[in-house]
Amino acid sequence: MKVSREEFDGEFQKVNASWGYENKEVDKKGKELIYKRLNNEITEEEFSEAVKKLIDE
Repeated sequence: MKVSREEFDGEFQKVNASWGYENKEVDKKGKELIYKRLNNEITEEEFSEAVKKLIDE
């Protein structure tokens, strides 16, 4: 099931705000990766590799 960008952005904003209270908010690059993984635009392996690269930046 694909999630629309609008639906994703609305829900993500709520969740990310909550994570922000714990200093764990996700940046724009991370947000895009989550969106792509949720919509099966990238594999789990591609997602994991991209997250590792973000952490190393």
